Amino acid sequence: MVFNMDCNVAGYRSMTVLYQTYHMLLKTKVKMEERELVLVLYHSFWTLSAYSDLWYSEVLLRRLLLLRKPDPLAIITFNADYVGASWAPPPHSDPTTDRKSLFRRNEEPMKLWISSLYEIPVVSASIWMLPLASKMGIDWQFNKTHNPYSTSRWHADRCCHPRREGHRILVIILAYNILKEEEDMLHSNDVLIDAEKDWTSQGIMRDPVYLSPEEESLYVLNEANEAFSIDFTDPKGWDVWNTYFVTNDGGWKWHADNVDEDKFGLIIDDVDGGAHASFAITGGKFGLIEVSYVVSYENFGISLAWVDNIEVNTQERCKKVIKDKVPVNTNLQGPQRLIAIWNEPASVPRVQLLHTDLSQGQKQFFHVCLTPRGTHVKGTGNKFKLLGIRAL
Repeated sequence: MVFNMDCNVAGYRSMTVLYQTYHMLLKTKVKMEERELVLVLYHSFWTLSAYSDLWYSEVLLRRLLLLRKPDPLAIITFNADYVGASWAPPPHSDPTTDRKSLFRRNEEPMKLWISSLYEIPVVSASIWMLPLASKMGIDWQFNKTHNPYSTSRWHADRCCHPRREGHRILVIILAYNILKEEEDMLHSNDVLIDAEKDWTSQGIMRDPVYLSPEEESLYVLNEANEAFSIDFTDPKGWDVWNTYFVTNDGGWKWHADNVDEDKFGLIIDDVDGGAHASFAITGGKFGLIEVSYVVSYENFGISLAWVDNIEVNTQERCKKVIKDKVPVNTNLQGPQRLIAIWNEPASVPRVQLLHTDLSQGQKQFFHVCLTPRGTHVKGTGNKFKLLGIRAL
């Protein structure tokens, strides 16, 4: 069984994918018998810094290696792409900046590093494709008419999404390597197979490289013990969470906004902004608030979130336009930005952690407000869809 997880936007949804994968594996009713469960990590984490990239990768690998139900996992790291724009001439890139970037913004070497530490086999498309594409210079590299390995032939945009031919190449590479591994196993002696013992099956795991003990406890061992949780996506959740709903200024509504009427959330759409809602919450062990919401390419705006001991809105900033899309405020005090805008033509969930000074068991109020529509918002709307709140 193969799960292909496209993690192009790891920073936004890695943790969501992590939890979804975890629960999906626990709930699966497939009879495994002698079959292996192969999880393919489709890596293209170019949007993150090197540290964040490896941090997310290690969390994912450690959680998967500790999953022993229904059978041990077989994991493959699949490095499937590179950032084409960083190799293009101006105005598509800045040669001076790219020359000084780590691995030319190609983070595959770091994936080889983290995978090797956990003895995860790596399958790569870019390790051979990039040299073939670029061996005769930039003009040849972007000539899709005469170069079958051209970056322009491979990429459908400035980043990293393969065209039809690219997807076919990825499938061929993955299939070839899995079949080759199967062939080697069938023709290998028992000594070689015994030498590659998976010690994680006995609960033996190397010490984390990038995770602190607290992060290991929270994200890998799942020892959060949620002190507070609201799931706005649950169609039957109103009776559970509506008792926490303290104030609703401006018309936040809980409903499903899709054609099939099955994708619920707490939603506001107001170009003037200012709409505010608050919830009574209880602090958890780690002093973190996890907020999940939808990001989209048009008609979605920016909200602010904060925690204090006053149930009403005291923030004048809710009525001020936020002109950029950078979540700059990561301090313990003051509102933090929830950016529901991105450039990909799709709507997906994003998970964001708010660092607060909320102590375990402490009663406070979580606030969210929609800011006015800015000129950087595509479309005519100014929407925000809240999916869930958790205190960890």
